[in-house]
Amino acid sequence: MQIESRLRCAVYDTENMNDSQLALLGRARAYCAAAEQCVSAVEQKLRSWGADEASTEAVAARLVEEGYIDDSRYARAYCESKMLRSGWGRMKVLYQLRLKRLPREAVEAGMAAVDDEAYFAVLEETALKKRATLRDSDPAVRRRKLASFLAQRGYSMDEINQILTKIKQQL
Repeated sequence: MQIESRLRCAVYDTENMNDSQLALLGRARAYCAAAEQCVSAVEQKLRSWGADEASTEAVAARLVEEGYIDDSRYARAYCESKMLRSGWGRMKVLYQLRLKRLPREAVEAGMAAVDDEAYFAVLEETALKKRATLRDSDPAVRRRKLASFLAQRGYSMDEINQILTKIKQQL
C-alpha cells in the first residue's frame, strides 16, 4: 500500500522534528499505548489534532519505527476481538479492516490467526442466544429471522446454513 511504503522509506529522527511535531509525537505515543492502533487511525487522529500532512507523516513513521504501531499486530488483535468476543462474522470483520486501509497481507494474517473451532463455537453461541429470543410459533419464520440476524453480524450463508443445520432440532 502507498502509506506503508511511504512509512518504510521514511526515517525520521526526533532530532529533525520541530517542537510541534515532538508534542504530537508524545501525545500520539500515549494514544497508541492506551490501545492497539493502525496507521490510518493514528493519521486520522493526528489530523484531528491539527497536524499538517508533513507532521502527520513524520509522527506516524516514527511511531511505526518505535513499534507503537504495527498493522499486522492490529489486524490480529482486531480479528480476535471482534470475531471471538463480539460475535462478528468474517465478512463484517474483513469489511471493517478494509475501511481502515490495512495491507492485504496484514488482514489475511489476522483472519488466519483466529481458530476455526473457536470461531464456530462463538457462531453457535450467538445463534443459540438469538434463537432464545425468537417468539414466533412457525419454525420457518424463526429460521429466517435467525439467518437474517447472523447475516447482519457478517456470517456467510455457508456458515449460517451449517449452524442452522446443526441446531435445526432446537428451532
